[in-house]
Amino acid sequence: MFRIVTSILAVSFLMSCSPNKPEAQSDVEYKKQALEAAYQNLIKIPAKTAAPDSVLLLLTDDSRYWLESIEQAALYEDSSLVEQRPFHEILVIITYRLLLREHVLSEYPDYRMLRFALGEQGILRRAKDLKLGPFEIKNDRGSRGLRESPKVPIMIFKWDEMRWKFDLPESMKLLTRGLATIGVKKDWSNSKTAIYLLQRYYHNVFFNINESLLNPVPSI
Repeated sequence: MFRIVTSILAVSFLMSCSPNKPEAQSDVEYKKQALEAAYQNLIKIPAKTAAPDSVLLLLTDDSRYWLESIEQAALYEDSSLVEQRPFHEILVIITYRLLLREHVLSEYPDYRMLRFALGEQGILRRAKDLKLGPFEIKNDRGSRGLRESPKVPIMIFKWDEMRWKFDLPESMKLLTRGLATIGVKKDWSNSKTAIYLLQRYYHNVFFNINESLLNPVPSI
């Protein structure tokens, strides 16, 4: 009898330790729905009026540190330092400086780099203009690519503290990767390429878009 009871207990233990396929599928589906919800929350942010604390919860820790450092760079770094940065950071810095110079960012009460990066003038505006494919999840990393190449990510999310958080600097790098190739084909520096793109985008809006933006805005 003892052996029979022991065998039953052993079988029960093994069954309890074996993976439950329906639960695993449910977990993946839950994460995918949560990822779609996180993306929708992100693109619906009212940049001018959103409470900064609630927005920062949507971002990874690395994103928050990056926002602080890149804002300091935009305010104080000279051309010799800016030009050493990767393309996506140069583009962020000179765009931020242009909008500061033209008093566009004066509409933001605080956290200007955060509001700029996630608002209509920043990274998500470009994402909204693109035809995006389905969400992809691999372990604790979520992504979304273009419709025609969904396996090539351009937006990155990370699962942290039981929620999806947006990786802003990594997504910025991926979103602007195609723009950077313009300069590669023409054998331009990253800074020249970024200025050229600003000139094209704002040519009917602002004047004097040139190398002066590689240095801090004097009045700031």
